[in-house]
Amino acid sequence: MPFSYERAKKALLEERAELREQLDRLEGAEYESVGYSNHMADDATDAFEQAVGVALQRKVEATLEQVGRALAKFDNGTYGLCEICGARIDRARLEALPHARYCLECQARREQSSTKVASR
Repeated sequence: MPFSYERAKKALLEERAELREQLDRLEGAEYESVGYSNHMADDATDAFEQAVGVALQRKVEATLEQVGRALAKFDNGTYGLCEICGARIDRARLEALPHARYCLECQARREQSSTKVASR
């Protein structure tokens, strides 16, 4: 099946709705107060669960932001264009990752430069 911008936009809209539902559930989650248990192991478990919940919430928020950015690109006519070099992002990449911001070459360069910085 050939690439379709309408299908990509529909997928992004569906993903946005799912992410919003996830975020609502995560924001509504109640965690045990850490440090109020009689057992250190229970406190550690509570702290771990709370940390996982916060990390997951941040990941969902970041993905939601990326999806929103991709949907805005439909409105301004720049969907499918690399934010660094302006080249068209490969359609196979957009099918796999509809909110992709960069072409493969620019994405690889970004990852290489961040890896070099992290290893210093």
